[in-house]
Amino acid sequence: MSKVRILGAIASQSGVTLYLDNGEELNLPKDTQRTKEILDQTIEALKRHEHVEIDMTTFSIEKTIEEKTNGVVKFVRGRFSQLKALFGGAVEEPTMTTVVLGSVKPSASPAAPINHTPSGRPVAPEVAVPVYEPEELHAVVNDKVIPGIEALSPYMDAINNGEDATGFQRFMERIATVVDKRSHTVKELLNFMKNGDLPIADDGSIVAYKVLQSSQSGFVDCHSKKVTQKLGSFVQMDEKLVDPNRRNECSTGLHIARRGYLSGFSGDIITLVKVAPEDVIAVPPGEPNKMRAKGYHIVGVLPADVHPTLRSNKPMTGNAKASKLLADVVKGNHTPILEIVNIGAARGGNVTVTPVDGAKKMPRALVGTSGEVKALDDRPAAPAEEKVVVSIKDLRKRVDEAAMTGDMSAAINNAPQAAPAKKAKSVTRPNGVEPDAIRGKVKIPALVKKNVAEQLPEKHTRALALHKDGKSNRAIEAELKICRKTLKKLFDKHGLKPNG
Repeated sequence: MSKVRILGAIASQSGVTLYLDNGEELNLPKDTQRTKEILDQTIEALKRHEHVEIDMTTFSIEKTIEEKTNGVVKFVRGRFSQLKALFGGAVEEPTMTTVVLGSVKPSASPAAPINHTPSGRPVAPEVAVPVYEPEELHAVVNDKVIPGIEALSPYMDAINNGEDATGFQRFMERIATVVDKRSHTVKELLNFMKNGDLPIADDGSIVAYKVLQSSQSGFVDCHSKKVTQKLGSFVQMDEKLVDPNRRNECSTGLHIARRGYLSGFSGDIITLVKVAPEDVIAVPPGEPNKMRAKGYHIVGVLPADVHPTLRSNKPMTGNAKASKLLADVVKGNHTPILEIVNIGAARGGNVTVTPVDGAKKMPRALVGTSGEVKALDDRPAAPAEEKVVVSIKDLRKRVDEAAMTGDMSAAINNAPQAAPAKKAKSVTRPNGVEPDAIRGKVKIPALVKKNVAEQLPEKHTRALALHKDGKSNRAIEAELKICRKTLKKLFDKHGLKPNG
């Protein structure tokens, strides 16, 4: 177990941050019983010059997953580009956006050509400015930083509630092999899975749906009607034929869907397919219910009586047969690859079928032997943690009383009001904490004052930072797209004069 000591904390209306003796921070929601209990213990212990030791896995889903994957999957919060550089990845240019600045007059300067509309009017120039990159939670696997990991919360919650982490770990390992090559695609793939309903297979494959049309020779695709396939087919096409442009919603590639997209297909066959994470080429951000891949393996054919349920975007796993079929797919107890169906041209052209020597269809007697598995949104809810509203007012009173004794320099502010004049207070170090630890790893050794009024919107915080850097109001307006009146009010509130 990963046990650490709490050296300090900050509490506000948005939640509680614990400062640990290993230099890390742990953020907890405010309105839960466990947060209330740990705060109660923390306050009383710090009043006695003591520290509370806690099991991190009790309070952190990330720590639970790190432990269950034996440290293969780790988590870190920060800016993606900075973390990528830290782990030796190539540093990309910052994301840029364009801002149109005013009107222009025609210029004969060849160095600054002016574009014109069809009517001959000059077009205002566009200036590229960097987009602010927020600090987010990322996963680190084999020294590769994987962004957008919070999109996998449904899978992480399931692991935290006792499910096996085998599939999740393998999925992350496979994603890590392509994240440098397709960082945008990886983030959008995770977004595709965010609202998905099917668990990850134990081999790390994505389990999804593929709608097909029945034919005399088996199944065919719903678009060209040229690609013949069946249970056990691995359908593939050369990566060069798959459109990698995620801005194109409908384009060349093998389309795989999650449940929310099934109503858009007219085929009479719904199959379960396994897709290798590294075979996903594009996920249109405007259509996150489907993705384009270069290959998929048909591992199950769903019974017709669950089609209406799926097409109405409801879990199918209330059906025992479907639930058993899904369990087999997750555990790998399914028909292997019997044939390779290769698509050699766009729109289902130049199709060849190559049988796989020695491959055999799974005996019917083995179907359902892996038990039953529910869809992610069809599982019994974990016992709801009792919601307890932590009284910041009460905590402030208790901490202020402790501060008056000289045991802690601390206060908790619970209302968005003007900050009172700061009053110097002596800081009493908890026993056993050296000055260097307070100034270095742990900046706050006891409960400290947090003014909720300073919790500004991200754009406002960024505007104040840019002002401090000496940028003019006009430049800040253009970069952050904040109206002049709002910006003036913000600066007036903080007693700042315009730059330039």
